Amino acid sequence: MMENTRERQLPVRLPPYLDELLSSWIGRHASFYAVPPLVMLRHCLPEASSLRAADLHLSSDQEIRLANMFATDPAVVHRITFANVAQSLRRLITTRPTHYCTNCSPAGAEPAPILRNQLLGWRITCPACGNQLRVAGEREFPSPFQQYGVGTRSAFPDTLSPNEA
Repeated sequence: MMENTRERQLPVRLPPYLDELLSSWIGRHASFYAVPPLVMLRHCLPEASSLRAADLHLSSDQEIRLANMFATDPAVVHRITFANVAQSLRRLITTRPTHYCTNCSPAGAEPAPILRNQLLGWRITCPACGNQLRVAGEREFPSPFQQYGVGTRSAFPDTLSPNEA
C-alpha cells in the first residue's frame, strides 16, 4: 500500500516560493485541493504527526517521499525545512510569523506563503535581499539594531549576512 502512495504524484503542483516553509507549501496545496493542511500532509506521509513536526524533523526517506509526491528534488524539500538550524536553536523558532521583508514577501498571493525567515526571531535582515525585516502587524519604527545591519556577521552560525551569502 505504501509503495502505491509513493508512486502517485499530485496532478497539480505549486512551485515553492523562495525560502518558503514546508508547512506553508503543503498548506497552499491543501487550499488548492480544498482539504485541511494536515490531511494533505498525511496523504503524503501517513505517519506524520503535525505540520510543525514536518518543518522541524523529516527523515531523508520522508524528504524523498514528499519530493516524489510533489515532483521535485529531495534537496528542495530539505531546503524548505529547518533541518539546517542547530538542534539547540530550534526552540527559538516561533510558531507564527514575527516579521517580514517588504521586498521579498510575495504580495497578493492567496493564501499568503510563510517564509522560513519569518519564524527565525533572531534575524534582523532578510537573507535574500539584505533589507531590514519589519515586525508583522506593527507600524514602522526605527530599529535599535540599525548599526548591526548589512555587513555584520550574524551571532548565529547557521545564518549569514547578505554580504557573506
